[in-house]
Amino acid sequence: MIHEMASILVKQGMGGRFEQGFLEALPLFKRAKGCHGARLERSVEDPLRYLVIVGWETLEDHVVVFRASEDYGRWRDLVGAFFAAPPSVDHTKIVIDDLATEEFT
Repeated sequence: MIHEMASILVKQGMGGRFEQGFLEALPLFKRAKGCHGARLERSVEDPLRYLVIVGWETLEDHVVVFRASEDYGRWRDLVGAFFAAPPSVDHTKIVIDDLATEEFT
């Protein structure tokens, strides 16, 4: 499994609306091929910065299958208007994990 890590800066005063859009978009991720779940985190130091973390079975499930789907367009419709800048997206794989959470299991 890989993790999509998207750092998103939202426009001033739009955090609540962005969070609501993300909540509405969760079913889009949940039904996507290879998706293991999604999480939204907000920066403590910079409340306009969010981190979207999505577990994918493979990189292709995200960058080829999901991004080509109608659901990806719907995701962008729900949240894209709140972006202050294009998201920065990276894909990671856990090397060492000592967190006591039930992340994407």
